[in-house]
Amino acid sequence: MQTRVTELLNIKYPIIQGAMQYMSLAELASAVSNAGGLGIVPAMAFPDVDALREEIRKVRSLTDKPFAFNISLVPEVVMPAVINDYIQVLIEEKVPVVETSGQRPDKFIQPLKDAGIIVIHKVTSIRHALAAQSDGADIITMVGAEGGGHPGLDQVSGQILWAKAAEELDVPVLAAGGIVDGKSMYAAMALGVDGVLMSTRFLATPEVNASDAYRQALLSVPEYGTVLTMKSLRNAMRVANNKMAQDILKAEANGATLEELMPLISGRRSYEAMKNGDIDGSQLSMGQGIGRIHEIKPVSDIFTEMLEDFNQVHTRMTQLNSN
Repeated sequence: MQTRVTELLNIKYPIIQGAMQYMSLAELASAVSNAGGLGIVPAMAFPDVDALREEIRKVRSLTDKPFAFNISLVPEVVMPAVINDYIQVLIEEKVPVVETSGQRPDKFIQPLKDAGIIVIHKVTSIRHALAAQSDGADIITMVGAEGGGHPGLDQVSGQILWAKAAEELDVPVLAAGGIVDGKSMYAAMALGVDGVLMSTRFLATPEVNASDAYRQALLSVPEYGTVLTMKSLRNAMRVANNKMAQDILKAEANGATLEELMPLISGRRSYEAMKNGDIDGSQLSMGQGIGRIHEIKPVSDIFTEMLEDFNQVHTRMTQLNSN
């Protein structure tokens, strides 16, 4: 399966695993890369540059295939000014691909490009995609409203964004949001994109850094079982509609400030609660595609099924055309 993305990233299939804070560590990322895709580890999941460097080397010990690390360009009010330090570690360790997300990458992208690193930038709007392209991003990921994590405030459907991005951008485009199998991958690529990025599907795997209670809880969430929190901060986050989500929404409705919301929206706090089996006490990021996930499967099995589904859909579509 050859596209501009597979050629640029030197991977077998145009399937990218999204960075999931604290959850997509070396074990998951390497499994995705070994299956022929591109695994991504979130750099900001690590408390300091030494821990980040150790994780990069751990990924390398688990795969000899291309992999990536994500740098979340969050505002300094949320994260101390360590972004440049983390970028320097990625450069020193010769990480082949870096995904940036959050704010515009213009201030951060040049050192990565100078080091020969391929840069993927993740956005939720065409205007931001065009800006990132002009900044020098090699690949743009377009996240539709269906996506988990941060799908933006515009809430435009993935199908609209993917087709428009493929029409208006010169660089390769990845589709993200609601893609969980070969059928949804085929639909996205029919709109002109060069590959897909999936996160929610990889949550239901043994390789993800999560508790068994969390994995089992995922399987009972319907497609309508998510809500958007943090809209008051202009950083909307799609999460499971549980007690924690409702507590956050209530606090936002009452005019809570960022400082007041931090104890509720802290990723570390949610992760620790989830790890301990406290599902209702966690903000559980997931996309609407969760309603189509019914089994926990190893990454390698997911790839096998995706490719089989993709080819079956292609055969069906070809037969329709021939008739």
